[in-house]
Amino acid sequence: MKSINAINNIPLHYARLVNHPYGTRGEQRQFSIDSNFLEVLKNAFDEVFSSCPLGIPEVVTTAGIFVNKPGQHGHGTAFDLDAIFWTNETLVTKNFIHQKELYLGVESFLRKHFGIVLNYNYPNHQDHWHVDTSVPVDYNEASKSETLYLQMVLKHIYGKPVIIDGLSGPQTRGHTKDVFDRLNINTPITTKANYLKFLDITGKVAFKLSEENITPLQLLENLETVIDQLPAANKHDVREALNSFVDNDETSTWLNGITHHHDLDSVIDHVLAS
Repeated sequence: MKSINAINNIPLHYARLVNHPYGTRGEQRQFSIDSNFLEVLKNAFDEVFSSCPLGIPEVVTTAGIFVNKPGQHGHGTAFDLDAIFWTNETLVTKNFIHQKELYLGVESFLRKHFGIVLNYNYPNHQDHWHVDTSVPVDYNEASKSETLYLQMVLKHIYGKPVIIDGLSGPQTRGHTKDVFDRLNINTPITTKANYLKFLDITGKVAFKLSEENITPLQLLENLETVIDQLPAANKHDVREALNSFVDNDETSTWLNGITHHHDLDSVIDHVLAS
C-alpha cells in the first residue's frame, strides 16, 4: 500500500463533507492505494487527459480508494471518481444529462484501462464512476455495465434510437454493427482488439462533440430526460407545462428554425483521418 494525495501531479480531493459537499472542489486528502493499481490509474489519467481537449485538470475529487469493506475497495484496488475540475470547466458525474459528450469521452478512455466501470445508469452510481481491475478489459454481452455504456454511446454519441436497459439484444447488436461499419472497425465487438479500437475512436468523437455549442433543442432533450426521471406524482404537471411551451405557435416556429444535430459524419471523418 502507498499513501498519495495526487495522481500524475493532479491533486486528489475529497468532497463528501458538510463543509466540503459533493460537487465542490473539496479538500486535498491522503488516500491509501495498492501500488500496482496506482500504476494503472496513472496510465489511465495520462491517456484521458492527453486526449481531452480541456487538458490536464486542476483537481479530481474522489469518494474513496481504500475503504475498510469487502470487495476491491478493501484491497485498495478500486477508485470512485466524483468530479473533474479544469480552470474554466467542471464535470460533475451526477450532471451526466447535461454533459453527455464530455462524460462519455472520459468514460471511453477509462474503459481502455479498467475491466469494471460502473457509470451513471448503473444502479447506485449516478454520482460517481467506480473503476477497478477485477476483470480483464473486454466486451462481454452479458455484462450489464458494459452494455449500458455501449447503449449510451450508441444513443448519445452516434444518434441511434436504442433503448438503454443494459440488455444486449437484436436492436443493440444491429446498431452496433452499423456504427462499427461507419468507423471501419471489424466485428464482433467481443473481440478485444475491435473493442479497444471502438473505445479509442468513440472517446475522440465524444470529446470533439463536447467542444461544439449546445443547441436549444438539445437543452429541451435534456429537460425531457430530467422530467422522465421525476416521481410519477410530479411528472404529469411538469410534462404538460413543457408541452404547452413547445406547442406554442411562436415557440414552435423558433424551434423549427434551429439546426438540431451536430455534423456527426464530419466529426467522425476528422477523427478517422487524424
